[in-house]
Order: sequence, then structure tokens, then C-alpha cells
Amino acid sequence: MNYDRQAAEAALSDFRQKRRSATPRKVATACEALGFAVDKNRGKGSHWLALRAGTLPITIPTGNRTLGLKTASGILRRLEEVLENDQR
Repeated sequence: MNYDRQAAEAALSDFRQKRRSATPRKVATACEALGFAVDKNRGKGSHWLALRAGTLPITIPTGNRTLGLKTASGILRRLEEVLENDQR
């Protein structure tokens, strides 16, 4: 996949440290750092989809100003798995 690995690791580190106050925009930025394309039109306003070939889409809820800790942690775990799989 074509993305800057150091920038992706920095984006994930920032997301990991600030996941209690993660906004949909911050999550989208972390996804984009790993080569995902964020589609803001498919969710009819309630969520965005982060899409990348070879991986399952990631749903980014947009109903609240900040994401819940469980939701943010789940997205972070998925992004870390993608980064780890890209290393192989």
C-alpha cells in the first residue's frame, strides 16, 4: 500500500493518546494516514465509511461530537491490525 509509514505510525500514536476525545474528523485523519479513502456520502449523515482495497471497511460514527471510548478503541485496534498486516 502506498502511504508514509512513519506518518501513519505518528497518526495512530496521536489517536491512541487522545482516543477519549476522538472526533470523527480525527479518526478519518488516522484512517487516511493508512491509505483509506473516507467516503462521507454513503452513510446518509449518520456515519462515514473508510474504504481500502483488501480490508473491511471501517465505519466512523458522526452522530456525536466525540466517539465513545469503546468505539474509538475498536477502530484503533482495526487500524493497528492493518498497519501490522502491511508490515508482513
